[in-house]
Amino acid sequence: MILHVRRARRAGRGRAPPHGYRLGRRTRMTVDVYDFDYTVHRVTVSAPPVGDGWAVRADRGQGRPCTSVPAGGRDGVNFTIVAGSSVPRRIDRRPAFRATADDHAEVPATVALIHRG
Repeated sequence: MILHVRRARRAGRGRAPPHGYRLGRRTRMTVDVYDFDYTVHRVTVSAPPVGDGWAVRADRGQGRPCTSVPAGGRDGVNFTIVAGSSVPRRIDRRPAFRATADDHAEVPATVALIHRG
């Protein structure tokens, strides 16, 4: 299994830093979980605190940030990233997303490069 962070708008490559995803005060991101196994897996996705005024929360109504990933397929878990009023603009941060499968196997983490636009 692997994780991948999906977000539509990104700062331009080849330009001066910052190069990460340009976020507003409140931005929704999806973490896709890919299952390359032959069985369905229930996966819990989490994000440790980013710090420096940033917060990452599972979307409301989703309860625990879990998903059932079909064999050979993918599914997404939605998160909202919130930039507090003290977050400076144009400084890259690296929130990490981790996942654990129902068989307690650790899924390699994925990191998103972000900054407040």
